[in-house]
Amino acid sequence: MKKITQPEVRGIRLSTFMCGLAFLTSFLILFSCLFIGYTQERQSIEQQVLELNEIHAKELSHITESLVSAMQHSLDESAKYIVNHPTQNKQLAQNNLDYFRNSSSFFNAVFLIRPNRTIELNSPASLNQAGTKLTSKISIDALEAKRPTISSPYIGKINRTIILMTHPLFDHSGQYQGMLAGALYLQKKNELKELLGTNSRKTDGSYFYVVDRKGNIIYHPDSSMINTNVQQNKVVQALMQGKSGKQVVENSKNRTYLAGYSVISNVGWGVVFQTPIENTNIYSSNLIRSTLVYLVPVIILFMLLIFWLSRWLGKPLYLLAAYAQNLAAGHHGKNRPQLARWNYEARQLHHAIMMLEEETREKEKRLQSEANQDPLTGLLNRRALQSITDNWVSNQYSFAVIILDIDHFKLVNDTYGHPAGDEVLKMLASVLRSQVRTEDLCFRYGGEEFVILLYEVTEQEVMEVAERIRQTTAIFPTPMGHKITISLGVTLSLEGTAEAQQLFKHADTALYQAKENGRNQTVFYQV
Repeated sequence: MKKITQPEVRGIRLSTFMCGLAFLTSFLILFSCLFIGYTQERQSIEQQVLELNEIHAKELSHITESLVSAMQHSLDESAKYIVNHPTQNKQLAQNNLDYFRNSSSFFNAVFLIRPNRTIELNSPASLNQAGTKLTSKISIDALEAKRPTISSPYIGKINRTIILMTHPLFDHSGQYQGMLAGALYLQKKNELKELLGTNSRKTDGSYFYVVDRKGNIIYHPDSSMINTNVQQNKVVQALMQGKSGKQVVENSKNRTYLAGYSVISNVGWGVVFQTPIENTNIYSSNLIRSTLVYLVPVIILFMLLIFWLSRWLGKPLYLLAAYAQNLAAGHHGKNRPQLARWNYEARQLHHAIMMLEEETREKEKRLQSEANQDPLTGLLNRRALQSITDNWVSNQYSFAVIILDIDHFKLVNDTYGHPAGDEVLKMLASVLRSQVRTEDLCFRYGGEEFVILLYEVTEQEVMEVAERIRQTTAIFPTPMGHKITISLGVTLSLEGTAEAQQLFKHADTALYQAKENGRNQTVFYQV
């Protein structure tokens, strides 16, 4: 008689079926409830966020409108005083102009300009523009307009991004006497920036920015965005057409936002207040948690009633789900489950989660490195600089700060193009690395500015390092064969220094002095 071979049996078929039935049923119930509830709640939250952002934008536009009106009124009153109190005493006229500028923080600089395009007086006097002629088309057009004007952002004679507000000067006979101009430096402290900068970025990722009538950014939490033209943005296009409202919009980085926007009517500017759409998940999570509180006990009871073995077979999946939840919460390696070898599916899932955990760790390390590194030069970036200096100051470490700037870098970009300028920045980064110790740190501060932190050095030692860097840079070959020079400001941390910002202010002051002294030199900050 022929022997019948029994097929190999893998697992427990009935238990697998019961477990699958219980799991499928519970999953469908849970998923349906969560999906429907989550979808409706998210749509409701998105609509609420859009309405709130529109309200915020309107509030900001009204506040900004009032401030701009106050600034225009201030210019008007000062212009009347200058016309009604003419004087040949130049010092008295300068004192009056200084008093006008210092009586409020509206403007960073004020200029008295005559019809022949000559700047008669400027405040602060340290700008040294008195006696010079206007060169920018925007300022010349404002002078010839003979009426109050507000310009779009532009780069002025003093090499700053500014907005120029002007008011004409007419004497009692109606003769045009020139104009009074107030300049707002968009990257410097003033009343407009102080007002807009208060709580400009929220903890939920919401922030706002302001554009002029041509779509140029006047204010943004990220100062590098100032004077960037974003007229391709649909919300900005609506503002340029004089419309206010709310809508879902995608920015230039392909991120979707819930945006409310409002026109600042007296100047034609616009405010955009927006929230990343993905952040609405935070609000929807409350619904998911409350739903789970009611559904999970019911589903567990249902699974137990079907068959007691379902719980036993489902335990490995439960452990893995709990571990996955710990991973999502950032608790890597906490309560790692140990599973029986016979449960093939659970062990495969366990293996996949372990691989995902390892991959997630590697990605986090890589992202952390990228977040603290300048992509062009490979040096540490401004974010890393802030973190490290705060730590060193709080721990009362002794260190020196060098801030250096490439002289006439704009000329390099204008003459040879931005790719050549990038190569110069990378070359300078290479010079910095080669001239400091392993314990010293080099950073790209922004644009053509770099910072070096030197640990536990004396004034003589840091000056020797700075001079060595300056001299090496001056003779180092560049890609376009054009030699470059740098100016350096140096300072030492002092006992009792409370903030890193104070050190950088000292170093920046020294850098400014180096440039004022003719560039290509090193200046040590003297207290």
